[in-house]
Amino acid sequence: MKRILVPTDFSECAGFAVETALVLARQSKSTVYFLHLAIDQVGPAHVPGKTVTVRDTETGRAKYELEQLVKKAEALGVVAKTELVLGSGQEKIEDYIKPLGIDWLVMGSHGATGIREAIIGSKTQHVIRHIKVPSLVVKRPLGNAEFRNIVFASTFKNDMHLALKVAVEFSRFWNGSIHLLFVNMLNHLIDDKVANLMMSKQIEKFQGVNHTLNITETNDKEFGIAEFASRINADAIAVPLESKSLVGRLFNPALAEQLINHSPLPVLVANPE
Repeated sequence: MKRILVPTDFSECAGFAVETALVLARQSKSTVYFLHLAIDQVGPAHVPGKTVTVRDTETGRAKYELEQLVKKAEALGVVAKTELVLGSGQEKIEDYIKPLGIDWLVMGSHGATGIREAIIGSKTQHVIRHIKVPSLVVKRPLGNAEFRNIVFASTFKNDMHLALKVAVEFSRFWNGSIHLLFVNMLNHLIDDKVANLMMSKQIEKFQGVNHTLNITETNDKEFGIAEFASRINADAIAVPLESKSLVGRLFNPALAEQLINHSPLPVLVANPE
């Protein structure tokens, strides 16, 4: 975690992401990049690193807001930089991951429900599907400003090494604990001994990790995870990103996307690739 990207539209929700990112940056001694995407009615599309000229009131306000975020970061001893993008409106957050050398993303999310969730999901969902860096999604103020109890939930059927590595390294910033949660589906129950063995084989690849092994038997992955996280007073939920087609997401939404939409806890999404 060296460069953290925080997309912001200066909303309350984006503000939660800013606060969280600043806490992470202080803990990891990272640089924070504040990104704002805006439409330029008169100029060419933005190129990362290009100097922006203040042309109108809206752009001036955005520049001012970004400068205020930098001042807030500097007051906490955090190095911060800004990217004000004046483009055509077609620019995407994921376009700036590689040019800026980003290795971590922190985003706010309002979630999505009903028809919107079923058809297109949220902007945050779109972003996490198209990037290869870990993403932390927040929907409310960071409470105790620490992540000491992290639930890592999975069926553990595949190799979770890369995804689990993200959660393990994240927890080490706080001297925290990883609570591995085996999601045991009622329509295909796996023996507890086998489930514990599957989790043990995954976590034994990491040395000196504070962890527990846990199992939830459920017919609803999201509910089982949320119930367990609430019971242990977790600070965040970590899940690997599942690859699904658009049709697949319509009929069986990815677990990460469901949690982003509905869980009040921060959701750490790790791409297993």
